[in-house]
Amino acid sequence: MARSKLPGIARFRRLLRRLPDETRGELVVELSVTGRQIAQAMRAKAPHKTGALRSGISEKVLPRSLRLQVGLLGTRSGRSSLFYGRIQDLGRRAQVVLVQRRRRVSFEAGGRKLNALLTSRGRKRAEDVVATYRMKVKAMQPKRFITGRYPDLRSTLNANLRGIFGRALGRIAGGANE
Repeated sequence: MARSKLPGIARFRRLLRRLPDETRGELVVELSVTGRQIAQAMRAKAPHKTGALRSGISEKVLPRSLRLQVGLLGTRSGRSSLFYGRIQDLGRRAQVVLVQRRRRVSFEAGGRKLNALLTSRGRKRAEDVVATYRMKVKAMQPKRFITGRYPDLRSTLNANLRGIFGRALGRIAGGANE
């Protein structure tokens, strides 16, 4: 687990782990509701050429650590098909890249004709390179649909969490008869 640079965060995490179950349940519900709202806002701002990027945005609440994750989540193979989402979100600088075009082979498998790259146990072989050329890649401004700020949703979440923590502290102190 990565260490945080914020002072006192480990103590705060220990405090969260010792919360009563009913308070933890309230927090999980509030994080779930707000997570759905944030994901909906991200989907609204996401580019929608095919809709795959919008459908890839999801939310997840980790109840043990009380963390909310929203964005392009999932397995590594699921994220690999949406790799361009990160590029569109954070932008790209103009550059010149070296491209290698490789030889493809045709073969039949299961009654279907397929066309694939030649590989040796998943590796691309140098002798299969047909052409190497340079290609200019244009700069792309960041769209910030995932890493952008959502101040209205953040303030709503903070207000709701303040209420939950206020009730929890009131119960602990014995000042609230709920």
